Amino acid sequence: MRVRRFADLHLPACKRSVGQTRRALAALVPEGDVADNGKLLVSEAVANAVEHTDSEQVRVILDHDDASGELVCAVRDTSTHTPVATRTADMDAENGRGLHLIDTLADAWGYVTDSHGKWIWFSLTVAA
Repeated sequence: MRVRRFADLHLPACKRSVGQTRRALAALVPEGDVADNGKLLVSEAVANAVEHTDSEQVRVILDHDDASGELVCAVRDTSTHTPVATRTADMDAENGRGLHLIDTLADAWGYVTDSHGKWIWFSLTVAA
C-alpha cells in the first residue's frame, strides 16, 4: 500500500521557522539518511529564505512517499533573484554553504519562479 505524507507550512520569515520546519519533517519522515539529510537541507533552504530575502512569510511543502522513500521539499520566498550554488563554498564559513549543500546532497534540485516569488525544491531518495 502506497502512503504519502504531506505537510504545507506557512511560517513567518524568522529564524525560529527553521526549527519548526525541521520538527515538521522529523514528524513526517521515519529516521534514516533521507530524514537526516532532509532536515539539514530544508533547514538551509528556509534559512536562506529568511536571511537573504525581504519575505514576510515562507511557505514550505514536504512530501514523503513511504513506499519509495522519496522526499520532496519545496520552499517559497518572495524574491525573484536566481539562486546560485557556489561550488567553492568555504566549509568553515558561517554563511554561503546552503545551496552548495543542497547541490551536493540532494538527488535533484532546482528553482522555479511564480507570481509570488520563487520556489527552491530538492528531492532525496533512499540509497540503493
